[in-house]
Amino acid sequence: MRGSIPTVGRDTELSQIRQILGTVVAGSARGLLIDGPVGTGKSHLLKEAVRQAEHLGMTVASGRATELDRVAPLSLLLTALRTSEPPVIDAAELAELGTRGGQETNRFWLLDRIGQVIEEHGRHRPLLVALDNIHLMDELTALALQTLVPRLRSLPVMWVMAGRTDADPRNCRFVDGWRGEELTQRIRLRPLDSEAIKAYCAHVFGAAAGPGLAALAMRSGGNPFLLKRLLATLHASGRVSTAGGTAMVGGDDGLPSDFVSAVNAQLRHLSPATRRFLEAGAVLGCPFSVDEVAALLGRRTIDLMSQMDEAVMADVLVDDGATFTFRHDLVREAIYERLSGPLRRALHQEAAAVLEQRGGPRAEVALHLARGAGEDSPRTITALCDAAQEMAHTAPSAAGDLLLQALELVPDDDSRRSALVARTVRLLANAGRISEARELGESALHENRPEVYAGLAEALKHAGQDSLVIDYTQQAMAMPGVPGPVRAQLLAIQAHALLNRDDPHNAEAMAAEAMKTAEPPTVVFAAAARSAAARALGRIGEAVEIASDAVRLADDSGQEARHRHPRLWLGLALTAADRLDEADDVFERGSREAHELGSAWSLPLWYFGKAEARMMGGRLDDAETEALAGRAESERLGALAVVPSLLLVLAQVTIQRGDLARAGELVREARRLERSGYGFPPETLAWVRAQMAYLEGDPRGAVTALAGVYDTLPERPLLLTRVGWAAPALVRFALDADADLEAKRAAEAARRLADLSPGIDSLTASALHAEALLHGDHETLRAAVDAYRSGPRQLARAMALVEFARGEARAGRRSRAIAVLEEALELLTRCGAKRAMARAQRDLRILGIRPRKWRTVARAKTGWDSLTLAELRVVRLVAQGLTNRAAAERLFLSRHTVDTHLRHAFAKLGISSRVELARHALLADQESAARLSPDHVKA
Repeated sequence: MRGSIPTVGRDTELSQIRQILGTVVAGSARGLLIDGPVGTGKSHLLKEAVRQAEHLGMTVASGRATELDRVAPLSLLLTALRTSEPPVIDAAELAELGTRGGQETNRFWLLDRIGQVIEEHGRHRPLLVALDNIHLMDELTALALQTLVPRLRSLPVMWVMAGRTDADPRNCRFVDGWRGEELTQRIRLRPLDSEAIKAYCAHVFGAAAGPGLAALAMRSGGNPFLLKRLLATLHASGRVSTAGGTAMVGGDDGLPSDFVSAVNAQLRHLSPATRRFLEAGAVLGCPFSVDEVAALLGRRTIDLMSQMDEAVMADVLVDDGATFTFRHDLVREAIYERLSGPLRRALHQEAAAVLEQRGGPRAEVALHLARGAGEDSPRTITALCDAAQEMAHTAPSAAGDLLLQALELVPDDDSRRSALVARTVRLLANAGRISEARELGESALHENRPEVYAGLAEALKHAGQDSLVIDYTQQAMAMPGVPGPVRAQLLAIQAHALLNRDDPHNAEAMAAEAMKTAEPPTVVFAAAARSAAARALGRIGEAVEIASDAVRLADDSGQEARHRHPRLWLGLALTAADRLDEADDVFERGSREAHELGSAWSLPLWYFGKAEARMMGGRLDDAETEALAGRAESERLGALAVVPSLLLVLAQVTIQRGDLARAGELVREARRLERSGYGFPPETLAWVRAQMAYLEGDPRGAVTALAGVYDTLPERPLLLTRVGWAAPALVRFALDADADLEAKRAAEAARRLADLSPGIDSLTASALHAEALLHGDHETLRAAVDAYRSGPRQLARAMALVEFARGEARAGRRSRAIAVLEEALELLTRCGAKRAMARAQRDLRILGIRPRKWRTVARAKTGWDSLTLAELRVVRLVAQGLTNRAAAERLFLSRHTVDTHLRHAFAKLGISSRVELARHALLADQESAARLSPDHVKA
């Protein structure tokens, strides 16, 4: 564990301290009160002020009040002034003050004399007086501060005090007087946010915090004291490993015993009765009412009022009006861990009885029963299963936890166990807890129950292990007496796996068979596979229709059917159908629904759908953002199924930007995942590799990379439905490689696809574009450009415009060629397609147009103008003071999308704090207002 940990999460406060110190050094007195609950870092920030003052050459007089100072008038202030270097008050002066200070009649003389001493020192050197724990100081010291600060306002003296003003507000009233004279400022310390907590972990262990450590650290509630103690005890117990560059926490899930002891030691000042009150609250969990604690302890509510007040005043509990919560979850858990086992079980049994009698939530009653019960308690198992059934459709993760509790109570040879395992595996998989689901399912395979195989296969499908999915579903369907509903589930799961293994025909057949069941969730899931198969085979309208029917069925059926998220496949079909705005709406609504339902398994897929739709529309920056967020979400969940596809979206974006080296890295990473069993459509990889080969001057290599794709295009035109400019590119690659047969196949496949879907303008345009290139027909290319104008795929349209402009130039129509290139360049700039932009600019130079004319069009690489619209929406809210979570809720985005947008904005602006971000936003607003002013317009 590293020794010195820098201050994190306090950029605003440190900036404020530096500003005040600068004012004092310049010759003016100032005061600063650092306030906040226990453990928020008041003393740490005070020490930082002392360190900075010493760096500036100021004299520092610092002291820390204790309980004894209440009966020792002025001892805090006098000790600070005596122990400074050099001393503000020498030994002789201190002796004189001590001789006369005990007389009440001389208290004002004492204050006047102290003021004279400080004034004399301040004339020669700036002074910082730093006093900690001022809520414990005596009344005479408080009076001294109240009178001395205004009196010495013309001298370079800074008064910094830290303490809990809510603990004894009488000693801090003088601050209000200071504030009235604009002499002082106040810092109210809040808990550290999630970014600061992760940064603190990284500083402590020298490596980024892994998911487990980050989650444990978050339970500190952002309290620096608890966080520091927790990480120190984790390190001392050897539970943190930094192998592989990530700090991972191991061992059991309990808190380190040293941490539990340290937290409980902090509560020793509370009365025994208040500690009993907190123990009861820790057993009940959060939130709890004083009535529930009274019932649990067998006391009258009125008898607990003083304990309640003491716990709130000590900042251990938060009073929410009707209920109480622990200020920090780690404190609650530390109190809970200190209870002996028998006492803990007895309290849980009593808590279950109290909550049941009061009509409390079934899940809470069941959890208390489980924690207070012995093995194989029938009543507890039934209660847990009933509660899980009630919660499964709205909170699958919590429901899975309840069933895990039930499984701990069910004997291994119990006939109920296999069905319970299957239910638990499915819930954990739906909640995105893939590794847990897989481990539990594999542990029960020896029982040869098809429902267990179905649950495990679904978990593996979410994880992207399609070969294993097919293997397990086939084994299960070969078992005798498989119930019809279970068989239908197995068929639907296998259909999805076959899609990822490049077998849409068999996938479609299995999905159609699965849909014969009467179970709505299975019908919806199978319909999603049928829609995806129809889309892969070029039947776009049918794909939209099937997915739309599945959405209606899920909405009508509710519950488990909604967890199948048919909107995901509807969004993909709408993207292929050129209905990009509708697809956007569907993806946004579906991802919000996924968060509401807790079905985390689907989250990476929503990101993929949005990334692909953005790329098809030519919004490359937004496509990159969604793909990066999806990758982060996949890695967080441990569900890597969609990561290779996300990497290939990123590769396509980087190719359009001209960064072939980065595209190559992304391709290699996707291939590594493929070798680990994570599949993706093979034509997507072939397409990316072909583009790279062609741009490197190797058209024959491009055709070779696409060899299998050219052969299967007529029957499987998936690439042409996903990439609007793929068909003409395939023709161009083949023509430049003298592969006329492949060029003809690509053009024919594009025409067949367009004829299958006559209402999709971009498919019609793509077919015309491919045919124009194949036959060298300029008029057909003109028709292609006109067709592209009716569709939303701006990048494909821009590429056709560049081709058309070259034809106009060859025909001697220079002015027309320039106009078309200008239109193309505007579109390409909007898309951020730097490689194609360079081509268009080169063509303009050939026509005598200087490229500098277009520099103002291109999006800047850095600075405010470089931010995308999506990034600007996030930045505006964060600059207003919203947290990442609040901004995500306001914009209906996931937290990870907001994190990604904000990280990109910080990099583009070259900043590292929210304060700097707010400053940039303010300057941008001021510049915008100036541009719109009448004077600016006249100029």
